[in-house]
Parts: sequence; structure tokens; C-alpha cells
Amino acid sequence: MGSKFLSAFAMAILAANVAAAADVVELKYATVAPESTPWGKHFAKSSEAAENASDDTLKIDMYFSSQLGDEPTVVRQVVRGRIDIAGQSNTATALVVPEFALLAAPFLFKDVEQSDCVFDNHVQSIFGPLLYDKGLVLLSYMEIGYPSLYSKTPVQTVADIQDMKVRVAPSSPYPLYWNETGAAALPLGGADSVPALKTGRVNALHTSTVFGLAVGYHKLAPHVTYLPSHHDIGAVVMSKKTWLELTPEQQEAMMVMGKDVSELRKTIRDTEQVLLEKAAGEDGIHVYRPSGEALEEFKSHAEKAQIALVESIGESAVPIWEQIQAAIKECGG
Repeated sequence: MGSKFLSAFAMAILAANVAAAADVVELKYATVAPESTPWGKHFAKSSEAAENASDDTLKIDMYFSSQLGDEPTVVRQVVRGRIDIAGQSNTATALVVPEFALLAAPFLFKDVEQSDCVFDNHVQSIFGPLLYDKGLVLLSYMEIGYPSLYSKTPVQTVADIQDMKVRVAPSSPYPLYWNETGAAALPLGGADSVPALKTGRVNALHTSTVFGLAVGYHKLAPHVTYLPSHHDIGAVVMSKKTWLELTPEQQEAMMVMGKDVSELRKTIRDTEQVLLEKAAGEDGIHVYRPSGEALEEFKSHAEKAQIALVESIGESAVPIWEQIQAAIKECGG
């Protein structure tokens, strides 16, 4: 009797463990960000927080450094439910909801306090429904920061950039603005940027300050112009198909990912300044921060580029642009 009882007891424990394991939902989370970057660390930390909030009924497997494909590939797979979560740039998000590109309109915000207010209090209500209609759930936005221009010759004024061939991100806010200033913008994906610079196809690269300095763009183009022309944010999105398969408690746990954006924001801004100061101290590297009349001249080209951006997206952008403007006004605009 004893051995039979122990055997039955062991089988019951095994069955319970199997049932418990079966209740755990495994999710694939893809990003182009390397694990060691501020974004990679943020994604890993927020994923762990979501797992804990779910009472360990969720297991999130991270895939860094484009392991599951580039951003356009990943976001399409997330819409289809083949990948569950993506941490991606505004450029990738705008492939699904073109209106998301409006948040990268040139010189949209007067300062970081205003942009923080808009992002914290209005992005979810404005863009959450739009993304949901296209098969994505907006879990969080993420700070990317201000971009810099990495050029072979100095750029301190608008006059310095006339006819300069500049690589920009393949999303409308960037070429529309730089062409308006008189540059010759060429939209290219990240993988094509350095080859284009080395072959002379472009003379400058425009990209995230943190990313550009971290990977060493200033070694190839030693003139770095830090210009707050676009305040870039990305998005953490989940497949709507996956979302609808979760319990309400698991859905609530996933939304925890949006609760510590201020920490990433501070990290990115601090890192920007540390890397800029470090670059300025390197032999042969020049860092410029346009101010005064020079900065105002850069800003003077923003309005036409903003109008062109709304028009390029189409009629659907008009009410969204109005909502963004109302949010800016509410945030001290």
C-alpha cells in the first residue's frame, strides 16, 4: 500500500507541475537594439517586471540585435502574431500607422518638459486606438532622444548644409525637413548608412545621438552637430492576436512595461551628454551646438516641413495633428 500510495502521490505532483507549466504563456520579444544599450537594458528590465506582475504566468524571451529580422520585418510579423512583442523606432511604427510619424515633426516641442508632458499624458490616448485598429497594442512609448548630424565638413549654420548629401531615416519627417533647409536628403536604412558615407553617396549621417556616437559614426565623419530638430520616440507594441489570448490579469501585467519610461528617458539624456563630451575631447573630433541666431534659422524651416508632413500622410493625418497640437497647448504650448 505504501509504495502504491507514494507512486500515486508522485504522479499527482508530476501532473500538477505539467499543468502549471502548460499555463505559462511564452512570448517572443524582438528588437534591433543590442542587449548592452540603454534600450536593450530597459526592455529586459520591463519584461522581467511584466513577468513578475503576472505571477510568473508569462515568460518573455528576448531577441536582441535584429535576431528575428530588421524592424520592417519584425513589425509585420507582430501584426500577424508570429512575433508577440517589439521594441521599435518611430520609423517602424509609422509603417503600420503613418500618423505616428507626426510625433517626429521638426521642432514640434519648445523643450523637453513639454514633450515629456505630451508623451506621458497623450500618446496612449491618441495613438493607442489607431495601432489597435491595425493589429497592435501600444504597451509603452520609449525615449530615443535627440539626433545629431555626423558630417565630413563643419555644420554650424543653415548655410553650411546647402546641397550637402545627408543620410536620413526612411520616414517622412526627416527628408522633408532637411530638404527644406537646402540639404539633399537621402532616406536610407541603418545598414546602408556607413557604406553610403564611405563611398561618397552621402557626406553626412543624421541619426540618434546615442546610437551614432556609441557605434563610432564620428570616427568616419568627425564633425558632430547636436541639433534638437526632432524629438524621437519609439514604441513597445504587442500583437493584438496575442493580446486577445491573454487573461485580463496577464494583459494588466503587460501594461507594466509602460510604467518606468522616465528612467529610460533620464538614461538616454544623460548618456547623450556624456558621449558628446567624450567625443569633444577626442583628437580631430569637433562637436557643435547651434544656438542663438543659428538655431533660430534652423527652426525657421520647421513650419513648412510640418505642413508638408501632414499633407504627405493625407487627410487622416489632419485630425491627429489637431489632437497633437491640442496636447501641446495643454502642456504649456
